[in-house]
Amino acid sequence: MNHESLELSALELAGLETRASNDDPSPIGALWGSFFSDARMQKVPALDDDVVAVYCEYEGDHTRPYTFFLGRRIGPDGCLPEGLPEGIVRRRVPAGKFARIVSVGEQPGAMIAAWQEIWGMPLARRYDHDFEVHPAADPTRVEIHVGVDG
Repeated sequence: MNHESLELSALELAGLETRASNDDPSPIGALWGSFFSDARMQKVPALDDDVVAVYCEYEGDHTRPYTFFLGRRIGPDGCLPEGLPEGIVRRRVPAGKFARIVSVGEQPGAMIAAWQEIWGMPLARRYDHDFEVHPAADPTRVEIHVGVDG
């Protein structure tokens, strides 16, 4: 599978999160299932309509539990005057080097297949922050960004 190496700026995000693992991904499906209907997300001052999924706080590698976050990009001062709605989490993906793999096809199947290939790739993964961008304009496309060392 082809990938592109990128140096990316930090991302500021606001959204919802849960704990999950690849052995039990059901919390991820549940979060996706409630994300678009959650009225609190309508109040988030998002920069665009894209959805960003973050995998972080790994307890090891991809075979161990991690935090799964689902949200939208906000500006560095992207809070409402009264703050974000209760239960909405602010998360920052630090700047760094990432391998970008683009998955195109029927989702989520194409994305899941891409992750399965990524797990077998010889990437020097950091296992601190990986993320996906789900462009609102193209529901068949997912851009997977895997944090890598130098």
